[in-house]
Amino acid sequence: MADAVVSALAQTVVGNLNSLVSQEIGNAWRLTGELKKLERTLATIQGVLKDAELKQRNSEEIQNWLMNLKDVSYDAENVLDEVATEGLRRRADSERGMQHQLKSFLSLRNPLLFRFKMAHKVKNVREKLDSIAEERHQLGLSDQGVVGNRYGVTLDNRQTNSLVEEESEIYGRKEEKEMIIKEIVGSGREQDDLSIYAIWGMGGLGKTTLAKLVYNDARIEKHFELRIWVCVSDDFNTERLVREIIESIEGGGCSVSGSDPLQRLLREKLRGRKFLLVLDDVWNEDNNMWDGLKQVLRYGSKGSMLMVTTRIEKVALMMGTMAPFNIGNLSEDDSWSLFKQRAFKTEEVDENLVAMGKVIVKKCGGVPLAIKALGSLMRFKSHESEWLAIKESEIWHLPDDENRILPALRLSYDNLMPYMRQCFAYCCIFPKDHEMEEIELVQLWMANGFIPSEGQTDLHLAGHLIFKELVWRSFFQDGEINFRGERTCKMHDLLHDLALSVMKHETYILQDRKVPEFPKMLCHLGLHLKSSWAIPENESKLKLPIDNSLRSLIVHEGNVLHRAQGFLSFLSKQQYLRVLDMNYHKIVELPNLAYKLVHLRKLSMSCSGLKELPESLTCLHNLQTLKLRDTRDLLKLPKRLKVLKNLWFLEMDYFYSLLCTPPGLGDLYCLRRLSIFIVGRDASHQINQLKELNLEGNLSIQGLENVRSLEDAKSANLMTKRNLTCLSLSWKYGINKDSLECFEEVLEGLQPHENLEKMCISYYQGSKFPNWMSTLAFKHLKEISLEYCERCKHPLPLGKLPSLTDLTLKGMDSVKHLGAEWYGDGERSFPALESLRISEMPNLEEWNVPDSVESFPCLKALEITECPMLTKLPFLPTLKQFYLHTSSVTLLGFIMFLTLETLHITDLPIKTLPKVLDNPSTLKTLYLIKCANLESVDEGLQYLNSLESLMVSDCPSITSFPAAILENLSSLTSLEFQFCKKLNPLSGPLRSGTVLEDLVINGCPQLKHLPESVQKLSCLKELRIYNCEGLRSLPVWLGSLQSLRELSIDGCLDLEKRCGKPNGEDWLAISHIPFIRMDGKTVQNLD
Repeated sequence: MADAVVSALAQTVVGNLNSLVSQEIGNAWRLTGELKKLERTLATIQGVLKDAELKQRNSEEIQNWLMNLKDVSYDAENVLDEVATEGLRRRADSERGMQHQLKSFLSLRNPLLFRFKMAHKVKNVREKLDSIAEERHQLGLSDQGVVGNRYGVTLDNRQTNSLVEEESEIYGRKEEKEMIIKEIVGSGREQDDLSIYAIWGMGGLGKTTLAKLVYNDARIEKHFELRIWVCVSDDFNTERLVREIIESIEGGGCSVSGSDPLQRLLREKLRGRKFLLVLDDVWNEDNNMWDGLKQVLRYGSKGSMLMVTTRIEKVALMMGTMAPFNIGNLSEDDSWSLFKQRAFKTEEVDENLVAMGKVIVKKCGGVPLAIKALGSLMRFKSHESEWLAIKESEIWHLPDDENRILPALRLSYDNLMPYMRQCFAYCCIFPKDHEMEEIELVQLWMANGFIPSEGQTDLHLAGHLIFKELVWRSFFQDGEINFRGERTCKMHDLLHDLALSVMKHETYILQDRKVPEFPKMLCHLGLHLKSSWAIPENESKLKLPIDNSLRSLIVHEGNVLHRAQGFLSFLSKQQYLRVLDMNYHKIVELPNLAYKLVHLRKLSMSCSGLKELPESLTCLHNLQTLKLRDTRDLLKLPKRLKVLKNLWFLEMDYFYSLLCTPPGLGDLYCLRRLSIFIVGRDASHQINQLKELNLEGNLSIQGLENVRSLEDAKSANLMTKRNLTCLSLSWKYGINKDSLECFEEVLEGLQPHENLEKMCISYYQGSKFPNWMSTLAFKHLKEISLEYCERCKHPLPLGKLPSLTDLTLKGMDSVKHLGAEWYGDGERSFPALESLRISEMPNLEEWNVPDSVESFPCLKALEITECPMLTKLPFLPTLKQFYLHTSSVTLLGFIMFLTLETLHITDLPIKTLPKVLDNPSTLKTLYLIKCANLESVDEGLQYLNSLESLMVSDCPSITSFPAAILENLSSLTSLEFQFCKKLNPLSGPLRSGTVLEDLVINGCPQLKHLPESVQKLSCLKELRIYNCEGLRSLPVWLGSLQSLRELSIDGCLDLEKRCGKPNGEDWLAISHIPFIRMDGKTVQNLD
């Protein structure tokens, strides 16, 4: 199926030709005549492409003709790109002055030499295309016009706000959903071991959809404290899965590396919590690999559940502890309802279309994925002849291993515009089940020239519209917003197979444990490697069948630069490379590479350890996307960045060390994303550089002390930037101006558009905030952080903001009261707020709630840090988590009437636990940290019968924690003692067993012997002993703890020697334990 590439490629080449002619670049090099001949030949070929597409499935000759045309079209695109790139160079030289123009004339880029070389290349390509055009007659191809949009609509007349909405109803799965929920939450499921429920069935039936219906049901949300979703796919890598489970729990990235540290962290996250974990799309049939992961998951509380979806019955039987559910096809009625919802705009439908539609639906075999795809296709076909063509299509008669699914998907695919087909098919460069970001796809499509450029079309906007169209037509699914605030999607496995079948002659993904089978002409290469890929130091030994054809290189994972020299030698020869996405890898030889990769459009790389980027980057005149990761050390960007007129995206993930941004960024009129702008004093760094930039996403503006007036601030034009979602405004720390009015005027002039969702203001020295910050116009604002605005005495009426979920007040030294003015004048205040942090406010004395106002109805988490004058809190009945650090101890009285689940007490002057802890029987987690005066916890814990996790850390005065305390803590599964120098933990007798599963003793030098009470911990699974120098041996009775699964010892030199394998004196006492670590190294792993 070469047509997807050829049709779109031909359109791209024609577009490039038109661009060169219209910009008179062809005239400049005296190439106009040849270019127009080339254009006429391509127009002739385009006329027969539609016929070739229809006939290629039954003709190998036509397939070969299309492949040949594709290869020459790539050559044509490369030649035209060379001409255009030279034009960009010349323009940049002219801006730099006569000296640079003279240097170019005297170099290999001499205009006369370039003209001669290009004339020869254009003529060569044109002659090849002429030969291909002549062959059309021999193949019997007729002129049917340029391949167009078989949907009958274009991007411009579609309403984009409805394209990514969820289905209003999912058909035919209600009974299955209710049955599974009953199984999961029904009585008798509170068993000790992990229950596992499997859903299996062929691809496209909706296993993932059914699992999501269950996962998102309110009854499930109420039943489980924690819900986790992880997509497994065919790569059952325990370390990756553990990391993704942690990231799902935390809602963001995980910086921990290494299998053992990750597993320990996951145990911490799961311990004592009842969770539901969904492992979606499992293919692994190796029971040993599954057992390795299962051991890590056994640390949740009773009633925890695992739900698995898989295509393979053997996997369902291997993993499940309950009878698996085999999902079936939709009934005819449900199939028709789903199709009708997608295919028809109104209830009144032509009877003939209904009759043909029912035949089409029957051909789909009750498979929802196929029905949705075809329903979306038929929605824009209104003539009977169009419906008849689909109904009678020969594609239905092609051999197919997935029943009726792939023919239906092929039909939907064939009816896409050529450029949409190319955009979709390109995505096979990502591994199956890869989470793709919308903005990343748009950048890749732009870089490869897939998005058609017509007139003044905004390529970036057109790319987003293509994405939405592909979502609407079910080519992409599972659209969510990730922790970076970016919309994401995935491709169904079958659609990935379809895309790969289209692109198999030019795209390849190199993966671990798979023998490479590279196509002859490789254009797009993805490296998806978990382990290090040893690239030979000698580039000639690099077994990649690539000369200079590569256009995309995307490194997904792994240290592929194990031997960098061979790789860089290979890379330097890819002169037509358009995408170089190294993700988290540093390119040491970037200065030299930049001179060779002049066609590069997208560059993504790590800057770890780099202080500055080379000026040679500014030679990349075609560059559209520059994405820099790990930029913590980066001080400077290239000064002449403004010459990159095609730059659309300049993104950095960290920019704390950056001293300044390049001058003249306002000249980059295409720029849509700019992570940071630092205001300077000279004209080329002033804030008015932002005036004409139509920015979106996240923007941080620093150096606002250099903005002099209201007019200067308004010149940034922030109010018109409707696509900005996150804005950070920052002044330099320690700046004191004589006039506060200057600060206030500047902030007044920096009013953003009302679409803003997140805002942070730091080191602002005005005495008041502008009125625009509290208006109801900001109805989308979800997060606000006000940090070190030391002179503001009165808080804003933020309570009026209807969507505010997260609020931070930090370092607001002058604020003494949080009263009526904070809440606004409505009947409800802070209606959506879920998390509130108040820290480093030394003068805050009062926080009151007006009687007439309903406030904080959704507040779940409250953190108070370093607020010594605050002695009273309002009643917050919905609060579940309270973090109190270095503040007044009287605030603990606040918890008496609450149903808290989590309480952290840090650096409070308490000697014993307060009596208010007698009441919160709902408390599940209690941390006592850095309480220097704490001497005893004997009283205060006896009523916490729901407590599951307890940690006592850095409390130097505590001397005892009697084991008898555990008898009252009937739910405690995790207990930690950290750096309590006088503590001898778990002393004295323990009369009865407990449910304790995890015990940590770290930094307790008074511990001389493992307490006898540990013998009674019959449920203990994990014992960790660190930095206890006084502990020199382990008791023989440790061997009687048959439930113990893991032992870790570190920082106890004598003990480590006695426990050495296999001859240590205490080895026999611990040899039955499956997993043992000593000094950070695994010495035994029986699992």
